[in-house]
Amino acid sequence: MSIVRFRLSKTLASEQESTQQRERVPQSEGHATWHVRSAEDALRDLGSTRSGLSASAATEKLRTLGPNELEETSGNGLGRIFWEQASSSMILILLVAGVLALIFKGGSGFPVDAVAIFAIVVLFVVLGTLQEYRAQKAIAALKQMSMPSVRVMRDGTPTTVPSRELVPGDVMLLEAGHTVPADGRLLEVQSLRVQESALTGESEPVEKKVEALSDPSLGVGDRINMVFLGSAVTFGRAKVLVVETGQRTELGRIATLIQAVKKSKTPLQKKLDKLGKALGLLALAIAMAVAFIGVFIEGQSWSSVLVLAISIAVAVVPEGLPAVLTFTLALGAQRMLKRKALVRKLPAVETLGSVTTICSDKTGTLTQNHMTVTRVMDASGQVLDASFLAPERTLAPGPSVVLQAFTLCTDVERDSGKLIGDPTEIALVEAAEKAGFLKLNLVGSAPRVAEHPFDSDRKLMTTVHDLDSARSAGTTMPVSQHTAWLETVSDHRHVAITKGAMEQVLSRCRTAFLEGRVVSLDQGMKAAMVRQAELWADGGERVLAVAARGLSQPALEQAGASWEDDLSFIGLCAMIDPPRPEARAAVATCRKAGVRVVMITGDHPATAKAIALDLGVCDRHDEAVTGADLSTLDEGALRGIVESTKVYARVSPEQKLRIVAALQANGHIVAMTGDGVNDAPALRKADIGVAMGTGTDVAKEAADIVLLDDNFATIVAAIEEGRVVYDNLRRFLMFSLSGNVAKVILVVVSPLVGLKAMLTPIQILFSNLLTDGLLGLGMGLEKAEKDTMSRPPFKPDESVFARGVGLHIVLVGPMLGAALMILGFFLWPKDQTPESLTLWGTTLFTALAFTQVARAFSARSFSRSVLSTGVTGNKALLAMVAVAIVLQVVSVTFAPVLPFFETTALSWERLGLCAGMALVLLALMEAVKAVFAPKRTPSKEVFS
Repeated sequence: MSIVRFRLSKTLASEQESTQQRERVPQSEGHATWHVRSAEDALRDLGSTRSGLSASAATEKLRTLGPNELEETSGNGLGRIFWEQASSSMILILLVAGVLALIFKGGSGFPVDAVAIFAIVVLFVVLGTLQEYRAQKAIAALKQMSMPSVRVMRDGTPTTVPSRELVPGDVMLLEAGHTVPADGRLLEVQSLRVQESALTGESEPVEKKVEALSDPSLGVGDRINMVFLGSAVTFGRAKVLVVETGQRTELGRIATLIQAVKKSKTPLQKKLDKLGKALGLLALAIAMAVAFIGVFIEGQSWSSVLVLAISIAVAVVPEGLPAVLTFTLALGAQRMLKRKALVRKLPAVETLGSVTTICSDKTGTLTQNHMTVTRVMDASGQVLDASFLAPERTLAPGPSVVLQAFTLCTDVERDSGKLIGDPTEIALVEAAEKAGFLKLNLVGSAPRVAEHPFDSDRKLMTTVHDLDSARSAGTTMPVSQHTAWLETVSDHRHVAITKGAMEQVLSRCRTAFLEGRVVSLDQGMKAAMVRQAELWADGGERVLAVAARGLSQPALEQAGASWEDDLSFIGLCAMIDPPRPEARAAVATCRKAGVRVVMITGDHPATAKAIALDLGVCDRHDEAVTGADLSTLDEGALRGIVESTKVYARVSPEQKLRIVAALQANGHIVAMTGDGVNDAPALRKADIGVAMGTGTDVAKEAADIVLLDDNFATIVAAIEEGRVVYDNLRRFLMFSLSGNVAKVILVVVSPLVGLKAMLTPIQILFSNLLTDGLLGLGMGLEKAEKDTMSRPPFKPDESVFARGVGLHIVLVGPMLGAALMILGFFLWPKDQTPESLTLWGTTLFTALAFTQVARAFSARSFSRSVLSTGVTGNKALLAMVAVAIVLQVVSVTFAPVLPFFETTALSWERLGLCAGMALVLLALMEAVKAVFAPKRTPSKEVFS
């Protein structure tokens, strides 16, 4: 079996199809109706024959219609991306602040704060630009999905041509291992099976046939007389008429869908834009107030007042926010990588924390993407749970015979230790090997001498085995390996083993192999088999039956169809792509966290419902909504349906896109998982696109996050990390803005009450550098609180100041400012000489710095006390605190820098006073937290 591998790509094809392409098929019929035409009609419409086109006709079509490749349109240029990043409100405010801080830098010497602001701006803009530029790569992968060459009929002779030279009317020759290079209508098939999971989401290869279909509205997965660009032939061979190339293929249509999808800003980006504008206006108002007070109340000159006003304006804006944001997102991305989630776009880290709905693919994400035998039943009705299979266990004769019979009737081979073949047959062989029955040994004792291959009409496969080898091997091989039981089924030289759909096998049986003998198969036994098969099928499992009969030499020489009559029933097996063991707990965690899980799959509704029920995604009363159901709904009705539907089956790419859009229109933040090309439009449309690591590169390029282990539980872990990131950003805002409020009070209010401005411009800027820079970065490393995944997600329109943050700023900021004002009154010098005023200002400057350190410890939790969180829980913050204290002490004790900071040397007694003040304020901050912090309650489970 070949596996489709897709290379990197850019995004996307043109929304407009060329006039030349439209002319290929009459517009009244449309390109999606090839499956309802007969093979001969399709050939006639395209001016071709079963012998293919002539070389000259193919050349002319290629000149007229263009090559078989997807059109490429350029995305935003690098300059435009850079401008979009640099023109956000916060960045513009910081640029203005940086310029003003550089011009009016207060004091003398190196403009530390201005340089720090510019460095932050550059870092944020450059990282954002690089991330966005990398996200614009998707059509090259789509273009690389076709084979470099293909076998076609030209002038009646098979020849090899580059796949880009295929034109409508060409007749392709495909066989197992080939990737389909264009959309085609089947002309001839020999047991053809095609893996279309990249386009449809179906986990099983699709059995193909030639006959025309009657329903023109069938989806891609149900057009079984067609093959499509990007799918893979896993079994058999076929002669195929090329009907669509390039942009008009199903793959090209998906590329157009991706092109049409525009990514919106993340919730945090929207909130920060609003915050930046509000803080900008506030900073301007405060700067004007400071200038007015300085000139008209204190009688200072405009030049000196302007420096102070700019400094206060800068103090209002948390210029450390972009750095903390980038730093926190990067650290969150690193933590996610350790948990097997690769973040391609940094803003996605935060958006994950706001996710309200996860639209998850089934195959490989919620399930193991590996067909597995679950149960085996012999003709007597004895059921064996396949999970208990082991070589050391002694099996009853009935189930052991069923396993051996199924294994003999497969085309699975072992290559370099790996089983190669159809996924269903691999599951059968694996189950037998778990019981100790190796196919190599079984075939060695009963070699295959003939076969009647599977086809979709009969739904059967038959292999014929030589019993002479089995009779001789039975005397020399271990009982667990020999096939002597076949002698009971056949007294001839050969035995035919048939497997397939239960109803087809059972209808051809006259006897049953029961307890080592062949007995008559009565209606009661048949009814029991049917009931059991229906029970398993209702549970989403696939049911196969196996039977056998003896063949005489004359019968062996007859046509293969006769080998499948008068069979002896042996048993049944049930199989399924089982749920991942950890997925059930992950779904439960989502419910607890207020995140709704929705399954969207291309699989059969019964299978989807069974898996969803097993995982806890839905209840028994919930019904799966199919793509056919969705096609009848307008947008208004769909918005109503998506609020209650938990399972979607047989959906198309457009319908996945519609589901995501409807959820977003209802106010949900949607994470969408997928691995195929068909998932790419919805991945790009979703707030968070999550691609599987083993999926197509087209899906990965359209996604924000790639799961390296294809595990749904990893999404839940990533959501937790996203919530931690958002919490840390809110902590920083709470910490920074409350401190900024205190600084504004110290500078603006103190002159109004008879004191001088307590802080100089350079002291304000240095304080910002310590708090918004060092301490802020340390807060970005805070770990998750205990209730992180037991509370509801933030709503898209919920402010960053919600859930107590704004209230805390309003209460703590003025409290800190007032307390420091009281200290200022207490220490106000009576003589008011320049030296005494400098000592007074230096003391308050240091008290503010120590208070900010205490504030950082208090802000580590929104609700728990500092005694509960401890002071060593965040070692990075502890290190930043140490650095901040050292720098602050140096600024007020180290003689060479005292003039720069406009400070004087403080005694140890004064430093102790400042530290004591900080501890008193820490106690007050903790009291405010205990009284006013919102009491968090677990979120309601989203599972109506």
